This record gives sequence, structure tokens and C-alpha cells, in this order.
Amino acid sequence: MSWAKTVDRSEFNRFDPSPVSVSTRSRVRIIDTHNPDIITYNALISGFARFSQPGPVFELFNDLRHLGLVPDVFTFSSLIKGCCSLRENGVAHGVCLRLGFERRAFIVSGLIENYAKNGDMESAERCFEECFCVDNVLYTAMLCGYMWNGEFEKGKEVFADMRGLGFELNEFSLTGVIGALFDIKEGEQIHGFAVKKGLLYSCSLHLNNAVMSMYSRCGSKVDAIKVFDEIPEPDVVSWTERIGAACDGEEALECFGILHSIGLDINEYTLINVFSAIGGAKFLKAAKQIQALCHKTGYLQVVSVGNALVSMYGKSRQMHDARHIFYDMIYRDSVSWNSLISACSENGFVSEALEAFSRMSDLALQPTIYTLFSILETVSNLKCTKQAMQIHSHVIKCGFMIDDSMVSSLIIAYGRCNSMDDSKRIFGEIDEVNLAHMKVMMTNLVHSGLYADALNLFQTIWRSCLEVDGKTFSIVFKAFGAMTDMEQGRAIHSLSLKYGFDQDSFVESALIDIYCKCGNIGDAVKIFRSMSTDNLAGWNAMVIGYAQHGCCQEAFKIFDEMSEFGVEPDEITYIGVLTSCCHAGLLKKARYYFKSMFELHGIIPCLEHYACMVDLLGRVGLLEDAKEIIDHMPIQPDVHLWQILLSACSIHRHLELGRVAASKLLELQPENESTYILLSNLYASVGMWGAVGKLRKEMKEKVLHKEPGSSWIQVGRTIHNFLVDDISHPQNKEVYVELIRLYGQMLTLPELELDGVFL
Repeated sequence: MSWAKTVDRSEFNRFDPSPVSVSTRSRVRIIDTHNPDIITYNALISGFARFSQPGPVFELFNDLRHLGLVPDVFTFSSLIKGCCSLRENGVAHGVCLRLGFERRAFIVSGLIENYAKNGDMESAERCFEECFCVDNVLYTAMLCGYMWNGEFEKGKEVFADMRGLGFELNEFSLTGVIGALFDIKEGEQIHGFAVKKGLLYSCSLHLNNAVMSMYSRCGSKVDAIKVFDEIPEPDVVSWTERIGAACDGEEALECFGILHSIGLDINEYTLINVFSAIGGAKFLKAAKQIQALCHKTGYLQVVSVGNALVSMYGKSRQMHDARHIFYDMIYRDSVSWNSLISACSENGFVSEALEAFSRMSDLALQPTIYTLFSILETVSNLKCTKQAMQIHSHVIKCGFMIDDSMVSSLIIAYGRCNSMDDSKRIFGEIDEVNLAHMKVMMTNLVHSGLYADALNLFQTIWRSCLEVDGKTFSIVFKAFGAMTDMEQGRAIHSLSLKYGFDQDSFVESALIDIYCKCGNIGDAVKIFRSMSTDNLAGWNAMVIGYAQHGCCQEAFKIFDEMSEFGVEPDEITYIGVLTSCCHAGLLKKARYYFKSMFELHGIIPCLEHYACMVDLLGRVGLLEDAKEIIDHMPIQPDVHLWQILLSACSIHRHLELGRVAASKLLELQPENESTYILLSNLYASVGMWGAVGKLRKEMKEKVLHKEPGSSWIQVGRTIHNFLVDDISHPQNKEVYVELIRLYGQMLTLPELELDGVFL
């Protein structure tokens, strides 16, 4: 009779999955049972444990103890399975110790799993060490525990011990260890072992999914796709990983469409992956449709999905939508604030990003390392050393100075804020300097014009026998390009070829850049024609190189070739073609390219593109149109834009607009001496000498000095420097005779009119 009722309870647990229904019906039936035995209670406890109902689980356990029944290994297994919190697991652990079940591997593995899931690896390790009856289940639980808590090296050590002790490696242990791997060679070994044991493809779906995840994590998306293609019946996890392995947003949307059409239920991870893949204006329509699906299925209220939407809209420069999603979220975590701060920073809303960071602190939300990465990027764009120092103090307070990436970000932030002393100080305080630290420091030095220091650091890297990469060579080429030192550039070019970096995309694009900057457009073209056609950076370098040399038609031709080779242009490509238009005064063509950015390629213009248009309109005298572009920009104009407008006003003697631009400049940078000089020149051009004198006096009171303009040229191994009105050069007379001759040639050229060809 008891056995029959036990079966009955198991059956209704299976067919009526409501926890409330299980609780009510099971209690009614246990009352009806005469002398219920331990099997009856085990069935009931197992039912409640399956639905994560710790209250009824412990009540039933107490009941059976009061009835004098002796719990067995199955009772404790279900009791532990029903624990959700650390406290409940601790209570269950104590009962196991008191009743002598602490050495049963089957029970201890459950305790380890619960401790690990609640983040208490110290207690999990203690359980593991105190259990002498070990088996592969126990080791697998410990391995997975380390993986869940990010202690990957310890996880790999446990796996090595398993192999050394000869325990059977099954799909669960392999799934555990493969989640701890970030080296593709190690991952390939586990993959090969799983294939050899026949555990993949039709045998273990979750192991297939773990292998796919490993390949994507290690950057080998092609291998991830190969694993997916060999799965007979992929589930939603498989499709989610496949979306994550997509090469672009279009492929991700195609996979998502297939998943949706075959009727598999999507989950929040599927949505996060697809939103992460479709950042960009051309995917906005699809993004809105998937957002509607999220609303329909209730996933819009899942915090991780909301975070992904905020981030996606930020990357698509749709700040209105990003804010709307953020402020409609019922619950916001640190990642939510990180997403908003990052979106504001990327779109030029610096003040809003700083305000969001301040509000996050007011809410007592502890900033994560990603929060500080985002806010450092913000203060870098603002070029404010004081705020960079404040964020630096937060980094120290949060204990993130041990993270190499954070140290590198601080070095970059101080460099962008023109505080090289602080940048060098942080670099000097690093205990173990690695190549990543060296590269960011070299980048800072080049950015600050300290080219010799950057090259000295490269020599230090070389002498230290650190393994350099293509990015290192590209920074060196940038330094030589800025110095227009063609001879040394060729020497490093030979060195890069010797060490096999001739096909490196960073090196190819940097070489094109240096040859263009040094005036050797022919060699730049040779490198460009020999590079791989899918190197977008190389295409961009060639377009910009032609633009810098005033070869606008050649730049347009390269731009047209990109579509022939199936290379999609990006923001930098359009900066190149717009710069060409600007140098040649081709306003109609510039307007066409500016409009086609979004219409043809889904690229939303950023500050640099607006700067090109304002510069061009200013050059041709259409100052009102230039001001209108600034007024209608969806992003906040920066100092550079107002400087361009003020300079154009000075040239064309537009006093009213010039004053507006100057006031905006002084709001943003009160100590910028260039503003005073440009405004003074404007006043002088219209004969307002009193205003000129007043400005000069104000500059003296503020101790503002304009650095004289300078230029240099390399002849052989000698670099010749020149300042404004410089007469110190030994060949001063010959230089000025040549300048006068060139000036005479310029006067004889026909004056260009702004006719239909240009406008």
C-alpha cells in the first residue's frame, strides 16, 4: 500500500508541476497513508526539491525525524538539492555531519555544488578535502564550482588530478573544464579527446554547446560554426552560441530569424547575443522589431536584456532610445549604469556621463571595473586632469590597480589629458611591465609629440626580448611618420619584413600612412596594391593619404573600388573622402557623401564628419550654413568645431558669428590662447582696434602665450626646424629667395571661382 501511494505521488509531481499544487495534494495524501515509510518521504522531498522549495523540504525532513524514521542517502541527496541559500546548505551540511553522511561522495558533491553556486568556495574546498571516498562525480562538482566562480586555473588543476587518478572523464567533467579554457590549443585538445571518446554530436548536446562557446571565446568563430553544423538537432543554447559566432550583424539576424521560425523558445541570452551583434544604424529597424518581441514575451523587464538594449542603442547613436530603455527599467544594476555611461561617452554627452556616474555613487552602487573603464574614457575625451585624478582615486579605493587593463587605461587617460608626468609616474610604478603597458605608453608619447621617447621605449622592448606584435610596429611607424623620417621608417619596415609582419593588417596600414606622410605616395600605392583586399584600415590609410596630398580624384577612385571588392566603408573612410572634398572645395560632392553615409551604409555622422562639413562651408564663405549644421547636430559640438567656425569668421570678417563662436569656445576652454588670437584677428580685420587692445590686455593678465608656429624638413640625416619669421637658419637667404619665387608662381595662377563645379 505504501509503495503504491509513493508511486502515485511521483506521478502527480510529474504531471502537475505547480509547487502550490504539489504542496497541497502531497500533504493530503500523506495524511491518508498509514505508517508512511522513508520511501514515501523521499519521494515527497524529491518533488519539492525539484521545484526549489526549501521550506516544505525541511518541514518534511523534520516530520520524518519526529516519526522516528531514519533518513538515508536518497533523503539527504534531495534535502541538499532543495537548498537555495548558503544558510540552508549550511544547515543541511550540519545534519549530514551529525548523522554520519559527510563521507558519502554522492551527498558531498551536492554540498560542494551548493556552496560553489553561492560563491563560498572555501566551504566547498573544505568539503572536498574532508571526503575520502572520492569519485569522478565529486571531482566534476569541484571542477564546475571553480569554473562558476572564475577560478579557472584551480579548475584546470582539478581536471589534471582527475586524469592522474584515472577517473572516468565524461561529458560533465569535459563541459566543466572546457568552460575554464581561454587558450585555443588547450581547447582543441579537449575537443579532440571528446571526439575520440564519442561524446560529441548526437551524444551530448551540452558538451557540443560548451565546445562552441570555447571556440567563440578564443576568437575562432569559424571553428565554432563547424561544431554547430555537425549538431543534428541544435537547441536554443546551440543557436544562441551560433548567433554569438556570427561574423556580422546580418548573419546574426539571419540565424535569429531561423531560430524564431522553427519554433524554439528564445531566452535572455539569445537576445543579448543578437543585440550585441547588431549595433549600428543600418540594423535599427530590425532592432526595433526584436525589441517589440521582447516586450511581447516579457523579456524587456529582464535587466540583462535591458542593459544590452541600452548598449546597442548607444552604439547606434540613438541616445533618445537608450535613455528611454534605461529609465523604463524596473531594476537597474551596475551593468545598467555602465551601459548608459558608455553610451553617453561614445556619443559626446560627457556631462551626462559624469552625472550618471555621480548618481550611481549616490545610490550606493559599487562601481565595477567596467564602470571605471567607461568613465575614464569620458574624462579622457574631456581632457580634464583633475577629474582623471578623481577617477584614479576610485580605482585605488576599489582595489583595481592590480588589473593590467585598468593600469593601461589610466596611462592612456592621463596621456589624453596632456598630463604626461602622471602617465609616466604610473608606468614607472608598475612592478612587472609587459608589452601591453609598453604599447600604451608608446602611444601616449607619440600622441604628445615625444617621438624620440617613444622610439627609445621601442628600443627597450627590443633589448628586453619581449615578443613584439604588429601593433607595436604600427606605433613606431606612426612616430616616424609624424617626424617625416623616411630613412628610419624604411629601416623599421625592413625589420618588420624580417620578422614576418609583412601581411599584418596593422603593419600594412601603418606603412601606407608613413609613406604618405613622408611624401612618397608611389611606395604607399605599391604597398596598398600588394595588401590583402579585406584590410579596411589599409583602404582608409590610402584614401586619407590621397586626401592629404590633394589628390581628390584618386581618393574618390579608391572609395569606389572598395564597393567593387566588397569592402564596407566605415566612419574613417568617410572622413577621408570628406577631407578630399574640403581641400578641393567640392561642396556638392561633400554633401552627397555626407548624405550617403547613413542612406547607403547606415553610418551615423560623428564630430569629425561634421567638422569636415563646417570647415568646407567656412572655406567657401557659407558661414550661416556652417552655423546651421552645428545647431542641428544630434551630438554636442566640441572645441574643434567652434575653432573651425571662428577661424572661418576671421577670414571672411563675419563679426556677429565670430563672437558667438568665441563665446562658446571660452565656455569650453577659458584658457585657450588660440581663441583670443583668432578673435583679435577678427576685430583687426574689421578695424576694431580698441577691442584688439582689450583682448591683448586680457591675455597678459591671464598670462596666456601663443606658441609660435613651427615646421621642419629632413634632408639626408639632418632635420631643419623653422619658426614663424625665423632668420636663424644658416641658409636663410636662399630659403626666402625660394619662398618669394613660389609666391610669385601662386599669384600667376587663375583664381578659382565658386561656380557650379564646386558648389
